[in-house]
Amino acid sequence: MEGVALVLSLLLVVVNLDGFSCVYSGSHCIESEKNALIKFSQGFKNPSRSMLSWMFDENCCSWKGVECDNKTGHVITLDLHKQFLQGEFRNSLLGLPYLRHLDMSHIDFLGERIPEFISSFKDLEYLNLSKTNFRGMIPEHLGNLSRLQFLDLSGDFSLRVNNLEWIHSLISMKILDLSGVDMSSAENWLHDINLLNSLLELRLSACQLVTLPKFLPTFVNFTSLRILDLSLNYFDATIPTWLLNTSHNLVYLNLSRSRLNGSLPNAFTQKNNLTGNLPPTLPSKLKYLDISDNKMEGPLARSIAQLKQLVVLNVARNSFNDSITEHFLNLTHLRVLDLSSNSFIFNVSATWMPRFQLDSLSLQSCGLGAQFPQWIQTQKELSFIDISRTNISGEVPDWFWNFSAKVYHIDLSRNNFSGEIPEFTERVCLTKLDLSDNNFHGPLPHFSPKMMTLILARNSFNGTIAPVCESLVMNNSLSLLDLSSNFLSGQLSDCWRYGKNLQGLNLGHNDLSGEIPHSIGDLTNLFFLQLQNNSFSKNLPSSLKNITGLKILDVSENSLSGNIPFWFGESLNALEILILSRNNYDGIIPREICQLKYLYILDLSSNALSGVIPRCLDNLHTMSGEEEAPSFTNGPYANYRIHGMLVRKGYFMEFIFSWPWIAIDLAKNHLSGEIPVEITRLTALRFLNLSSNNFRGAIPRDIHNLHILESLDLSRNQLNNNQEVQAIEHEENNNWLDEFSFYISMGIGFNTGFLLFWVTLMLKESWRYAYMRFLENMGNKIYVFAAIRLKNIQAAKRLRNCPN
Repeated sequence: MEGVALVLSLLLVVVNLDGFSCVYSGSHCIESEKNALIKFSQGFKNPSRSMLSWMFDENCCSWKGVECDNKTGHVITLDLHKQFLQGEFRNSLLGLPYLRHLDMSHIDFLGERIPEFISSFKDLEYLNLSKTNFRGMIPEHLGNLSRLQFLDLSGDFSLRVNNLEWIHSLISMKILDLSGVDMSSAENWLHDINLLNSLLELRLSACQLVTLPKFLPTFVNFTSLRILDLSLNYFDATIPTWLLNTSHNLVYLNLSRSRLNGSLPNAFTQKNNLTGNLPPTLPSKLKYLDISDNKMEGPLARSIAQLKQLVVLNVARNSFNDSITEHFLNLTHLRVLDLSSNSFIFNVSATWMPRFQLDSLSLQSCGLGAQFPQWIQTQKELSFIDISRTNISGEVPDWFWNFSAKVYHIDLSRNNFSGEIPEFTERVCLTKLDLSDNNFHGPLPHFSPKMMTLILARNSFNGTIAPVCESLVMNNSLSLLDLSSNFLSGQLSDCWRYGKNLQGLNLGHNDLSGEIPHSIGDLTNLFFLQLQNNSFSKNLPSSLKNITGLKILDVSENSLSGNIPFWFGESLNALEILILSRNNYDGIIPREICQLKYLYILDLSSNALSGVIPRCLDNLHTMSGEEEAPSFTNGPYANYRIHGMLVRKGYFMEFIFSWPWIAIDLAKNHLSGEIPVEITRLTALRFLNLSSNNFRGAIPRDIHNLHILESLDLSRNQLNNNQEVQAIEHEENNNWLDEFSFYISMGIGFNTGFLLFWVTLMLKESWRYAYMRFLENMGNKIYVFAAIRLKNIQAAKRLRNCPN
């Protein structure tokens, strides 16, 4: 810090010695205030390049981010926002007593508390401390800033308040943003804010608010409000009738993800639990309205038709069942329309031409009719289009592929489209194309140099993947390629060195053959690689060890052979899903597999593996519940559906990788020895299949530790003197009570007929031996079942005994 001060001082001395004079038409700053600024800058660890003027210019009024009053020369503005600075908020700032505008947003103040001395700036009108990594309680002394008109303390949930009484004196407040501030204790927040009658913009997103009064104690005071954001809260209440009458000047309304519910006619938001109908009247000046992700129902048109100035309308993922007519869609300013995931039926004529020009159109799961909607051809400004799951059939008209040069996102997935598709090399703006789950056929298309996401899965494309390789040579942007479940054949070309930006590659469920090429290892940014259900042979290339961030590897149902690579554990220790099942792998399970501590699924079933299960399995921390993987499912592909297969009850079970199904499947190998007790420490397991091996000895007594296990299969082994332990299923709906009732009923029935049955056993020796074998087998089955369930019963008792 002091080194920076020394450099600044020396530079100023050099400037003076060289006789440098600054020609500045405005004011020259006051020396004491310049010194205060220099001392304040010494609190930063990394002065930015934009602050070079602080070093070379003698007049601080001309420094970047500093403004002085033209008459007095006093510093009135200090704006250092987005300078990527880090350090402490020094009280030397008190040397600027005439500050009116202070913006420190996006500076990292390393978890300090907001200094109380800020309240000393009596002339302050603008204060922005958003995203500054301040922590703790917001000082109530901020209420002393009676001239404040703009206050932004929004951030990342590190600030909190107990109440908002301190804002009562901020009578000049026009813009207030406390988004991300913990206000869960501020029960009277609305009453306090209602005193700010000059308020134009109010943002309280993600404030952990839990109360939304049904009635205001007084009339609504902030009648000038233009922007209202109460999203991401926990109201769990119905929408009060006063909300829509807050202000006739309202142009932006966001109530998203606030758990609003009820059947009042005024209920609407995004990602809540709302029910009921839209109100008959809405603020007529609204330009932005998002009521998506709720449980709203009923018609929509009569309410929305009033909003003549509407620009953005999002009602996605509700339960609306309206008929969309030409009258309803006669909103001339509309630019963004999202009606997806409702029961809307479009009832427009084939020649209808809407008066709006959309930028974005999303109609997923709406009823658009059997034919491709012709009115979309009129939307020449479209850049985003999603008409997936709309039950359209037939070929896509030729005009669609070229009707708007601005389109960057096209989603036609999960329809009944057929025919061939054109080349996309000329569509320079197109970055995402999803045509999955249709009946398209023919060769694969070439794609544009800017394509980032290409999903053609579950169609009938045939031929080789040569067009992909030819396109990769010219494409440096492709990050997701899914060609799975088609009829692609031939060898996998060795062209992957050109796809170094790929993060996801799925070529599964085709008829590709030969060796997996060495250049696959050049895809060092891959998150997932799926090559399952093809005809690949030999072993995996050792170059795969270069993909150190790989999280999903599925090469099941091929003809791969050899030993399981030991370098899985050494190089691919970020793996979450490893599926090598239904291949020809032999040898032992390498101990290095235990280094894959983030594994959710380990499936080595249906190979020719021998030896024992490594006793180090308890190092799999995700399976033991000790650690959760930093999964990519929370990242850029959170909504991408990655399919997999497991065998349950003897049947293939399809599942989606985006949910934590924790499983081990080693069935149908030649594994031997005892089942290691370490496997009972994997308490997060939901699925365990060790069937059809050569395990001997007793079932580990601590098997009851697997208390959330839903499927266990140890059958077809040599456990407990050749007994067979059948699969035990525990469904999530607690139907284990039915199984338990069965055993109880069996006991009652046994006692009822005990005497007669005993006499029969005494007289019939063969029956007596058969019955004893039955009791031995049944006892072992009951032991496995009871051991697992006992853990659940004990846990339930502990929960009941816990104080509220």
